[in-house]
Amino acid sequence: MVFKRAYWQYRWRILVTTLLGFVSSLLGGLGISMLIPLFAFVTQQNSTGTSNVFYQLVAKIFSFLHLSYNLPILLVLMVSFFIGKAVITILTIHLSDKISAQYDRNISSMLFKKTLEADWTFLMNQRVGYLDRVISNDVAAGSNILRAISELMLRVASLITYAAIAFKLSVSITLMSLVGGALILVVLKPLFFKTRKLAKHANLTGKKLGHLINESLIGIKTIKAFAVEPSLVKRGYFYFEELRKARIKTSLISSFQGTLFEPVSLLFISIIFAYSFKSPDFNIASFAVIIYLIQKMYSYIQGIQGKLDGINSLFTYLETMLSYQKEVQQYKENTPGTEPFKFEQEISIQDVGFAYPNMESNTLSDINFTIQKGEMIGIIGPSGAGKTTLVDIFLQLLKPQSGVVKIDEVDINSIKLDAWRKNIGYVSQDVFLLNDTIEANIRFYDESISRESIENASKMANIYDFIQGLPNKFETQVGERGIKLSGGQRQRIALARVLAKKSSVLILDEATSSIDNESEALIQKSINNLKGKVTVLVIAHRLTTVMSSDRIIVIDNGKLIESGAPSELIKNQDSYLYKSYHIKDKEIA
Repeated sequence: MVFKRAYWQYRWRILVTTLLGFVSSLLGGLGISMLIPLFAFVTQQNSTGTSNVFYQLVAKIFSFLHLSYNLPILLVLMVSFFIGKAVITILTIHLSDKISAQYDRNISSMLFKKTLEADWTFLMNQRVGYLDRVISNDVAAGSNILRAISELMLRVASLITYAAIAFKLSVSITLMSLVGGALILVVLKPLFFKTRKLAKHANLTGKKLGHLINESLIGIKTIKAFAVEPSLVKRGYFYFEELRKARIKTSLISSFQGTLFEPVSLLFISIIFAYSFKSPDFNIASFAVIIYLIQKMYSYIQGIQGKLDGINSLFTYLETMLSYQKEVQQYKENTPGTEPFKFEQEISIQDVGFAYPNMESNTLSDINFTIQKGEMIGIIGPSGAGKTTLVDIFLQLLKPQSGVVKIDEVDINSIKLDAWRKNIGYVSQDVFLLNDTIEANIRFYDESISRESIENASKMANIYDFIQGLPNKFETQVGERGIKLSGGQRQRIALARVLAKKSSVLILDEATSSIDNESEALIQKSINNLKGKVTVLVIAHRLTTVMSSDRIIVIDNGKLIESGAPSELIKNQDSYLYKSYHIKDKEIA
């Protein structure tokens, strides 16, 4: 369990926090010890009964410090002890916060790293905004539990110290107080489990709400186009209302627990006063001090109850975080390759087959073809034929259940995964752009790419002139997901991105399917300029995009049904390319 490992990792700091808590409480106890002599000075009472031990303690302190026993020094010494207690308490809280902050940083970065390292089959099933909620809410809850444990130990240390002092004054009164505090905790136990149930409901509701908000922002243009804002507002209101109810109920329980201690402690003080006042050994100084101690003890018992309640309510978030961590570890991307990337001759796809989980039929079956270095291959076929799945296998996002992909007779699984992907340039239909500058989007986190390479890549992608026409040129902000740019401009920036990293293989997955003819022509021109220099795979529905290919591969129902040069296939009236090319003529006829 992560939390146990975290606790073990920070155990020394937590131990130091506890020891500091005892020191702080001891200083407070010494300060309280000064109260009895102080009362004696004010009331002119003599030391009697249970207070003798405190007179002796104070006398020893004055003797050790070589101080004269008088009221001003007594006051200064008492205040000094309490100031020392305050300083150590601040130090203890600071150390507790430091432990919590380090835990938050370490676990959050670990989960983010493991999520990015998870395989594609896991990531493609994740809900938008879920990881954000896990890191921002659930990990923070785990760090708050660590802080709460440190603060709990501090309160326990203070309770033990103050109880020890109280026992010196009166064993019976102290026992009565502690038994009363324990009874309160037992009475409040049912509320303890109610709080956890409410916290779990709020946690799940918060994640659903986070998903709804993130999903809505991603698809806001479509939402507005369909005028369905009221429906989303209604759904969001339902989640907000559920969170409101949970918050009110939790607050009510917390308030009940907190305010109950005050009248109960007053009741016990009244009982103790009635019990002590009739005693022949009644001493107003001792009684005042023990009342103060009992009040502090109940305050610490209340604090302990509050911390236990807080840990309880946060535990459901910790469980969610641990569950997510366990799941993401199970789906860690397998990277067994150790060989460097080398491409001199050809890439061969041999008997490749693939089926998604819970699917009745294979998405790909017995796919066989080769790609020569520098060759441009067009891959076409109807929707759902398996073209994008084949691309995902090329990118090593998916592993074929049968067959193998080789490069120069070397299984790509034996090549270092990062080396393979750095040499595979990928442009998809759904272009992903950062909410940043054009330059940052072309560089895409790779600081090794120079400004000169960025400019050259933009020229090769036929987007340089457009960028130069902008007021801020390469420093222009593109907006969320490139919303300030047209579809064609986004595609050409994405093309410049892969050209800037000088990939050996370029894959265009339906990159021209949703752009205008002018943008398609510009992209097509860029691709044609790469022929012979870069190996290119073009997956497309638009036949104009693949007609300049060296060869066309046709996939239908997961199988390769034909391949050949476009000029040859277009002449064959039985070919898929011929039928697709003349489909409009048939519709008109």
